[in-house]
Amino acid sequence: MVRSVVLIGMPGAGKSVVGRAVAARLGWPFVDTDDLVVQRVGRPVTAIFQEQGEGAFRRLERLAVRRAAAAHPAVIGTGGGVVLDERNLQALRRRGLLIWLQAPPEVLLSRLGPAAADRPLLAADPPGRLEALLRARAARYAEADITLDGTRPVDEVAEEIVGLVLQRAAATVSVSLPGGGYPVRIGAGLLDLLGAEVRRRATPSRVVLLTHGRLWRRFGARAARALAAVGLPPLRVTVPEGERAKSLRAAAAVIDRMAAAEVDRRAALVALGGGVVGDLGGFVAGVYMRGITLVHVPTTLLAQVDSAIGGKAAVNHPRAKNLVGVFHQPAVVVADVETLRPLPERELRSGLAEVVKYGMACDAALADWVEAHLPAVLARDVAVLADLVTRCAAVKARVVAADEREAGPRRVLNYGHTVGHALERLDGRLTHGEAVALGMCVEAEVSRRLGLLAGAAVERQAALLARAGLPTRLPADAPDAAALLATMRLDKKTAAGALRLVLLKEVGQAVIDQVVPEALVREALAACRASS
Repeated sequence: MVRSVVLIGMPGAGKSVVGRAVAARLGWPFVDTDDLVVQRVGRPVTAIFQEQGEGAFRRLERLAVRRAAAAHPAVIGTGGGVVLDERNLQALRRRGLLIWLQAPPEVLLSRLGPAAADRPLLAADPPGRLEALLRARAARYAEADITLDGTRPVDEVAEEIVGLVLQRAAATVSVSLPGGGYPVRIGAGLLDLLGAEVRRRATPSRVVLLTHGRLWRRFGARAARALAAVGLPPLRVTVPEGERAKSLRAAAAVIDRMAAAEVDRRAALVALGGGVVGDLGGFVAGVYMRGITLVHVPTTLLAQVDSAIGGKAAVNHPRAKNLVGVFHQPAVVVADVETLRPLPERELRSGLAEVVKYGMACDAALADWVEAHLPAVLARDVAVLADLVTRCAAVKARVVAADEREAGPRRVLNYGHTVGHALERLDGRLTHGEAVALGMCVEAEVSRRLGLLAGAAVERQAALLARAGLPTRLPADAPDAAALLATMRLDKKTAAGALRLVLLKEVGQAVIDQVVPEALVREALAACRASS
């Protein structure tokens, strides 16, 4: 994560003007080390040189650099000679991305104009002194992480720097679609860059920030500050926590709030939360004024690896889960893995059900990786979490790109969900991930009984789910087969009254739309039920 941008270079290179432009785009403060020196002593830099000498100024500059380096995130403009002290470079490099704005002497002189003669180090012979200083400092400037041509227009240079910051802050998985795709941005600390991400992908008239109360207290204010810092103070809309917010009634309440605030069709809705907030936000963004810009900021593992990607959004109906929905793709998905650190243990483990689903149904290499790295995932190692989300997002993006509207191949992602949704609907004790884990166990057992899947693969899946802390046996008092089958018949994956499941042929390879006799499902449910 880039915590600061540090601009170095000669006087006249554009450090201040470019720095302020970058700061405005990122929503970060701009800090000038020369200004910090002046604030400390109450005297202009020229006066300090004249009255106390260059040595005294360099000592004050070193203190200013230390103070600037501590102010992060920030864009830091430095004096031309700051690179002469190795301690300055070390302090700045620890916190920031060092960028040398390079310009030839004639450009520097032209920009400085008559004021060049007033600078202590250029007095008497500005052209000659400038060239000499540039020769003396060039090798130190070249130690920067990046060198940019400072003679270009300010906006052009500023946009390139913002792009570099965003590029280095996160991994990017691209979702390619016929109508234009979008990036999934994955990294640590991305909430502080939310405003820049939104500005880079859209030019909304205003922003609606949708979340619930607990998330507002934990992350919402930080997200709102990042948006406000780039000139997009959001309209805050909060909804109840949990599945009760995923309803037509809740969607109508959000729409009422937006309409009362005169939100127009050029607005953007930022959905900050897990699967419920993401589904509700996607649904509202898809139907409000026939569609407004959507930005997903998923804060749970389940949402980061699955529900925030792909454009599917739905609310529940009393008779079935996700019965009323739309396809509405986001402009960008911003997955800050630091939001997973405080996630309740049960929620983290529930998200792993979707991870295991990807490995079992789509990508055997991912299953291998999860088996090897599961302890680090459960320990919430941020780097490993970012790697995990990136790998899963790549699988999801590949599947979505092949079938945006779930007309065929994308239905592979429903593995575990036909049975899982029925369990979730009828047994309020289960989280979505726990229900999907049980659904995968039942559907793997169906696959085995049909002769599609080897018993070793069924056992491997069960072992991995158990290591992730997920259930592999239906509770003895779980809803009976008749109730589950009745609910499954309402599932949108059924067709012409036939029960169709996604089944496995081997680890990493699934088959879709398999018509399965209800009697066989009953047998599998019985086999996966814990004894009383």
